[in-house]
Amino acid sequence: MEKGRSEKLHALFAATFFAVLLGQPGVGHTQEEQPMLALGKDLFIRYCAACHGESGKGDGPVGATLKKPPADLTQISQKHGGTFPRAKVRQFIDGERPVPAHGLRQMPIWGKVFREEKPDSEARMRIFALTVFLESIQAQ
Repeated sequence: MEKGRSEKLHALFAATFFAVLLGQPGVGHTQEEQPMLALGKDLFIRYCAACHGESGKGDGPVGATLKKPPADLTQISQKHGGTFPRAKVRQFIDGERPVPAHGLRQMPIWGKVFREEKPDSEARMRIFALTVFLESIQAQ
């Protein structure tokens, strides 16, 4: 019974933490974002590195087998005038933001995958953590 209570408290803390950080502008990583950064890195290695590579440059082992090479995720800010578009990145990871010009989407819709594994609040937290991590690897 203690384990279930601990998990519920963790989920409540995570949802609250996520809600507070969601509105924060992307100006560096505050001390409060460090846990999200660590979680985001772990999620990236687990779900994204096979295609995008551990560095995020699109050089993962599976990426070479795709018809269209995976994006270099370290160039997102550069492609958006030097500003990291957190909301757009979150929407793309979640699957809410299709990119018709890119043709068929080869990247999995992680929002759907995460929601099948965990409650919606935790799925949103995972997407936010991935976004924080992606922001941290942007080329200067």
